[in-house]
Parts: sequence; structure tokens; C-alpha cells
Amino acid sequence: MSENRDTRLRFEQWAKNPLCMANAVSAVHNVRMSEVAKREGVPPTFGQSPFAIARGQTFERALFRDQAKSLVAALIKSDVLPPDRSGFQDFRLRQHGGPHRNLDDALAATVEFFRQVAKARTKRELEHLPAVLAGPVVRIPGGLMLPEAILVIDVLVVQVVDQRPLLMVGEIKTYPDRAGYTDTGELATARAQAGVYVHGIRVVLGELRLTERVSVSSTGFLVLTRPGFNQPSIRAGESLEYQARRAERGFEKLRVVAADLGGSTDPEVVIPKIRSSPTSYCEGCLSFCDRAPTCHAKALKDGDATVLGDDVSHFLGAVSLHRAVDLMDGAKPANDAEKDLVMRIEDLRHEAAE
Repeated sequence: MSENRDTRLRFEQWAKNPLCMANAVSAVHNVRMSEVAKREGVPPTFGQSPFAIARGQTFERALFRDQAKSLVAALIKSDVLPPDRSGFQDFRLRQHGGPHRNLDDALAATVEFFRQVAKARTKRELEHLPAVLAGPVVRIPGGLMLPEAILVIDVLVVQVVDQRPLLMVGEIKTYPDRAGYTDTGELATARAQAGVYVHGIRVVLGELRLTERVSVSSTGFLVLTRPGFNQPSIRAGESLEYQARRAERGFEKLRVVAADLGGSTDPEVVIPKIRSSPTSYCEGCLSFCDRAPTCHAKALKDGDATVLGDDVSHFLGAVSLHRAVDLMDGAKPANDAEKDLVMRIEDLRHEAAE
């Protein structure tokens, strides 16, 4: 079976802008935005860098080498794991350094592991559960992605809380952890993706009827690199409940999108649908979507303040960019929203003058 059945990248694409219907159609029906951009005369500019892919694979292999020794040590140091927890189970494919031949084998092994976790009752059984899981594979029911929704999770930690197993999602990224200076957009994207996995695992456990014995934590962790080193830096205590709830609402929309067009993945059928679907341009689109130039131009024409960044859009609120310029040039406010904006602009002018 082809590894291309893994729909993780498509879920990540959707999570980067879940409000954009065109983005959802592209991800669900498996037609890349680069193909749509070509039809619109926009040269594709995004793609996976071979260097970035190789770096990510090297970092991940190093994390899981020697029974994930370096990762376990980092997780204990950051209090994700207690000092007495140990054990490692690998669900990765052989081509990524794991034991499994294909996704079907890894999927079956993951399901069997979840069932074994649910059977653990005694203190001894719980203590013998492996602490770290590499690359567990889940199939999310309900027709979210076409032809099927399969997710390979970076890493799961098995904790024991109140004599019950608790699964915690971890997301591995190769960019450096710069503490308070780490790119906020990158972190927000990582949290959104982790929230998708939290809800996805909950759905799978529900289908397996294991939720009475196994829970998924609403807190997760990010595995970044230490600046200048290929060693793990753990950002623990990442709250993912909001992202998981957003994913839950989003999954319902994805099911509707998947049912459209008769479930077709034919580009000749899907591309017109993408082009006619509503878009929701945001600052993050510039970092992943090949149609971003088209949507940026439309947003600029419409006076959407997002073209100047999400912060400016939040500041202007319901006032368009064109109207904001008029107000700054002395136009009289027409409603309370415009009056409030003028007052805030004047406050900023006074602060700048001091």
C-alpha cells in the first residue's frame, strides 16, 4: 500500500485556514492548490523542500533512536513524564526507521495497542505500559477525507492519572525553540494541528468503545529543536482544548464537503468547485497556499484589512480598509464602530507624539 494514503498533510493544510471553504474542498478532495493556481495563471511557489524533508526525517530518527532515549530524557526534564516512567513502542514504517511494512500493519498495531491500554487495570499493568509511542496510525471514520482519513501522529505519551491511562499528543517540528521569540504564527499552526489529532484520537477511541477506560489529554506538548543543536527542546503544557473543539466543529463541515461532487477526486470536476467556493484570506495564507496572490488581490480590492496583517484587521474590526483611510483623512464617522475606531486612532497619534 502506498504511503500516500497518509492524509496528515491534507489535514494540516486544512488546519492552517479552516475558515476557507476553497481550502477545505482542496484538502478533502485531494486536489492541490498549485493545480488551481496554474489554471488561474499564477505560477506555483510552494512545495516541500527536499532539504526540509530530509532535515525533519533526520531529527525524528534521532529522537526515536535507542528506544527514544534523548526524547524520554527531555520529556522527563520538562515534567511531561515522571522520572519513573519508561518504555517505548514504535509504530513507524520501515522506510522511516520503524518495524512496520505498511500503513495497514501500523494501523492494526495501533488499534491493538489501544485495546491493550484499555485492558490495563492493576498498578503493575499500568506501570508496564510504554511511556512513548512513535508514529501511531489512526483511521478517522465518517468520510472526512477522500478516499479515507488516515493520520500518522508524530508522538504520543502514555501517562497514568488516577489509575487510568491518559494519552497526550506531541507535535514534532524542526524549527528552533527561541522561548518568547519563537514565531507565534508557527506555534499557532502547530497547536491547531495538534488539536486536530486530539479530537481525531478521541473519535477513534469512541468508535472502538474504549473511552470509558482511555482518555486523551486536552494538554499537549511541542518538540522543537534547541537553537544551534539537533537536540529536542520541549514546550510542555500546551493547552489544546480550544483547538480540539474547533476541530470537532470542522470535522462536521469536512464531512459535508466530502459528500459533495459525488465524492469525486477528479481535478476536472474539483477545480471548478474550488474556484467557485468562498475564500477567507488571512495572513497565514501567504505561508502555504499557491492561490494566496489571487486572494490577496481580491481582498485588497474589497478593502479587507487582512492584507496588512491580522493585527490590523483586528484593530479595524468591521471597518473596511478603504473606509479607514477616509476616516483618517477627516471623513465624519457614520456609526458607533467608526466613532470608536477614530477615537482609538487618535489615542495612538497622541501616544506617538509624546
